[in-house]
Amino acid sequence: MKIQAAIPGRNLLLGAAICLIVAAAFSPSLFNGFTNYDDNAYLTANPLVRSLAPANIKRIFTTTQPHTLFVPMVTLTFALEYRAWKLDPRGYHAVNLLLHIFNALLVFFLIRGISGSLAVAFFTSLFFAIHPLRVESVAWVTERKDLLFTFFFLLAIQFHARYLKKGAGRDYLLTLLLFAFAVLSKMSALVLPAALLLMDWKLEARISKKRWLEKIPFAVILLLFAVS
Repeated sequence: MKIQAAIPGRNLLLGAAICLIVAAAFSPSLFNGFTNYDDNAYLTANPLVRSLAPANIKRIFTTTQPHTLFVPMVTLTFALEYRAWKLDPRGYHAVNLLLHIFNALLVFFLIRGISGSLAVAFFTSLFFAIHPLRVESVAWVTERKDLLFTFFFLLAIQFHARYLKKGAGRDYLLTLLLFAFAVLSKMSALVLPAALLLMDWKLEARISKKRWLEKIPFAVILLLFAVS
């Protein structure tokens, strides 16, 4: 897989086109307000988002209250935004849209590297980005957890692919860190180690003992999450 550090020529044009199309498709969400479907528990009535004091940040990462899911990375982003624009819904919707655009670009880069085809990467990215199933994730503030875990998940795959190509320990550690961030955003990220094993098999035609051993730290994170 080829992971490009820069986006020359047609890649740049197609990346810009993806940004514009996704922004246009989801721009109405910028005028949405909050809903009574969990926005109160996760944001508007959540005391954890009101402060960035060290003690409060510790609470964010050690409790599920006042909601029931353990999504501290999501709560932390809300706390950062609350400091910037309080409870103005436009800011939160704008961040959701930006995250979705980034995710669409990450899909483009990933498929470009796997397929070697700009056309396949472009249309796959658009299919992912503007599919009706994405509407809830972008237009509902609380579904930040879906966008955030996808962002870290896709980044982890990118760095893992670069690790397989270059063997740099830094890329392996970044993959592990991004996995932890993804799990702390939404538990759906727990499938990432399996996806990485499939990538090992796809790119190297086998899963060596070394690749299996490299997944042990990922298993440790899974175990810590399971018992927390």
